[in-house]
Amino acid sequence: MRIHEAVKKALEEDALIIRTSARGPESDIYSAIKPTNSYDTCRLIVIRDGEPKRACRWWNPTADDLMADDWTTIKAQI
Repeated sequence: MRIHEAVKKALEEDALIIRTSARGPESDIYSAIKPTNSYDTCRLIVIRDGEPKRACRWWNPTADDLMADDWTTIKAQI
């Protein structure tokens, strides 16, 4: 799905968004984005072994990220 569709769904479900092409099936470390409408802006969450480990503010997407159609949502306890 496109990023605006993934963001809408993530906000409705309190989920994170991720590009499926950015996470290999063998990877145990990857990043996901927590979209917000707060002053925290979008938060980048580093996930390791299925658990959130670190977070930072101000995710800076690339043009490819904004145009991609491989976005999806995931659930993670943060």
